[in-house]
Amino acid sequence: MHWRPGCEPQGQILPSLPNGERARCSFVERRDEATASCSITGQVQAFTELDLRRTVDSVLRAISAASALSEAVLEACAVRLASPAVPPTATLEALAWDLRDAGFPVTFGRSWSAAPDAEIAIETGADTDLAEFLDGNSPWEVLE
Repeated sequence: MHWRPGCEPQGQILPSLPNGERARCSFVERRDEATASCSITGQVQAFTELDLRRTVDSVLRAISAASALSEAVLEACAVRLASPAVPPTATLEALAWDLRDAGFPVTFGRSWSAAPDAEIAIETGADTDLAEFLDGNSPWEVLE
């Protein structure tokens, strides 16, 4: 956003953004007093395409409203880095059976942590037995 010199608003430009079970946002505002401008950069994460579209729409509307209310010139750009990922059913089922047969409890849930180099990801936490089982049981591999 760019303002006429001396017309920049005080305080934070963006209102609080959604952070819940369906979507998460994190944004940073950087002001440059010399050029009377503010750059807002960040990311939106969601588990489904619909939640991603809704949240990005909400963010862009909030930025547009803030720009209009402060009489700023707005330049906006949105880039998709990755689509929400869904693990392959067959691989997930095979892992679940292997874990169950080895005596480990199996539950499913979503994770905000990306695992771009893996088909599926599980959290072992402090459970060294689980990590050892996965590391020593082909075809599973533990990625650090």
